[in-house]
Amino acid sequence: MVTADPGSFRDPASGVLLGPNQVYRFFTSGHVADFEALVETGLLDSLVASGAVIETKALDIDEAPEPYRAVPGTGLVVEHPRVPFISYAYEWPFEMLKAAAIRSLEILQLALQKDLILKDATPYNVQFIGTNPLLIDVGSFERYQKGAPWMGYTQFCRTFLNPLLLQSITGIPFQMWMRSSLEGIDPVHLNSILPLRHKLRKNVFMDVVLQAWLSRRYSSGNKTAPSLQGRAIPKGVITGLVNRLKKSVTGLKRRAKARSPWLNYEEQCHYEPEALEHKDRFVGAALAQAKPEVVWDLGCNVGRYSITASRHAGYVVAIDSDEAAVGALYERIKDQHTNILPLVLDFLNPSPSQGWAQEERRGLGDRGAANFVLCLALVHHLAIGGNVPLNRIVEWLSTFAEAGVVEFVPKSDPMVQALLRTRQDVFGGYTQAAFEEALRERFKIIEAPALPRSERVLYRFAAGSASA
Repeated sequence: MVTADPGSFRDPASGVLLGPNQVYRFFTSGHVADFEALVETGLLDSLVASGAVIETKALDIDEAPEPYRAVPGTGLVVEHPRVPFISYAYEWPFEMLKAAAIRSLEILQLALQKDLILKDATPYNVQFIGTNPLLIDVGSFERYQKGAPWMGYTQFCRTFLNPLLLQSITGIPFQMWMRSSLEGIDPVHLNSILPLRHKLRKNVFMDVVLQAWLSRRYSSGNKTAPSLQGRAIPKGVITGLVNRLKKSVTGLKRRAKARSPWLNYEEQCHYEPEALEHKDRFVGAALAQAKPEVVWDLGCNVGRYSITASRHAGYVVAIDSDEAAVGALYERIKDQHTNILPLVLDFLNPSPSQGWAQEERRGLGDRGAANFVLCLALVHHLAIGGNVPLNRIVEWLSTFAEAGVVEFVPKSDPMVQALLRTRQDVFGGYTQAAFEEALRERFKIIEAPALPRSERVLYRFAAGSASA
């Protein structure tokens, strides 16, 4: 059965349909010519070959009768491979949003050379396959009309440029803002918090200050904004704008002072060398035996065990709440470990289902599950730092994990003592015995070795329970 993707409805010219194991895009009859132009110029093939655009195969009605019938007026259906794990811009670190922005502008540069243009410019049209940003909305391409402006400029600024400027200039991470405002950051709001000396920079003045002024001027209700449609914009002006934006984005860097203490966790973690070596061997052996298709590394930090998992698994989703650490992981792996997807999520408040009808952007729990989960040095942060009872943590793991390795860190450990330093110890139920009991209620414990010269314990578990 084919159903409409609830997150794909804004473009009247095309949309996404989902089959049991297929992903289709339909084009209405009046917009098939735009896709045909994309194919005829050779641009689609070259972009797919370079890894910039998702693989796309046109289907005739005999190959896909149900998708053709699903939407009245459908003139063409194409098929795409499934993305292993859907992610959103508010789950990307600075470095990934920047990479997605540059990829979008590079595609637009090539499109303009072929007399095509991207009518949309949003990170929600981009998905990461591992560390590679991939444009998935081939319906964004349309034939360039002489004299027409690039209508995606404002959207690009709000959803790509402004979030990057916010973090680069102020050090304020953009993820929380983007999660609460799916249309991006309004230039009026960004302009109000940028320091004056940065507003005087040419690109910031043009893309933020001037846009904020225009927005205020023409939103007062007594002034009518001039229509871009009524003025001929030379193609060279659009090309120059895109080139300038690409140069501007490429030059943006994470603010050096806004770094995290967790970036040095691997060097400063409280493990004796013998204990760390034992942990590495145990995790590697568990993964080698399981050979999972999908691994979630919860609390991945800068990816020590995500990289281990990538050698044994088909795909690794590496998740941490520390944005700087996830950005460092992306930089660490982007040219070599292409089956790791780094994401920024707070497990105490993960991404919800939101957008139109709370279906447009899916929550973490609605985007798949893990054949194997790594939950290393995380439980004490959730239990002590977040006041989540141990049985609730294990229950949560059981909602998406089939098997995995989880680490228990006792109260006597320096890391737990550091968490307790600024709070009253009301965690009488935080014990190894209580954790084991909770784990056995949901899973089967296969083995539970203690780390040498440490009170930390690793548990390898699988589906089933002691009572089953």
